[in-house]
Amino acid sequence: WHAGTSGNTQAKGDGPYEGETNTIIIIAAQVAIGDDNATYAARVCNELQITEGAKTYYDWYLPSKEELYEMYLNKATIDATALANGGTAFDIYYWSSTEEDDATAWVQRFDDGTQGACSKGGIYYLRAIRSF
Repeated sequence: WHAGTSGNTQAKGDGPYEGETNTIIIIAAQVAIGDDNATYAARVCNELQITEGAKTYYDWYLPSKEELYEMYLNKATIDATALANGGTAFDIYYWSSTEEDDATAWVQRFDDGTQGACSKGGIYYLRAIRSF
């Protein structure tokens, strides 16, 4: 979740469309803390570019905890669509962009739907989303 140094980013938004703002906040905070050009969840999502046909989509972000929960509720449909288009089904643990405190951020479990705060240094999956 972080770029090697924990710190309070104030990325506290947890509702719909708040992941986009959280992603911007996390990146700015990581740069201020000193990300050493490291890879971390919000940056990976922010830099994602997918071209389909002649259109490139570059407006991806790390979802908030509520956005991830909505994805969990629609997991079967999302998995079927992803698999039909060469993607992958959900695994178990995914990062949200919602920070709990300086050391932890929220994670969504896709096996049972629960959420919990985990160490920002943990290694979990991420699923970039975009609003449209």
